Amino acid sequence: MDTSHVMLNEASTADEALYVCPVDGCGRRLVVNWRRPDLTVLDQGDFWARHVGMTEGFRIGVAVG
Repeated sequence: MDTSHVMLNEASTADEALYVCPVDGCGRRLVVNWRRPDLTVLDQGDFWARHVGMTEGFRIGVAVG
């Protein structure tokens, strides 16, 4: 079964954006740094779920496979 969670851009600056998974019981949070580029996972959330999200000019997709 493919479980996809759509992450939301909760906050952003010129350098970074915070993405949060709104699915109950998940809580994945990550920060994308636009300057490096770099992605830091703050809270793993549901390890087996496929997490996707986007903002203008940028799209993320993370999957374990």
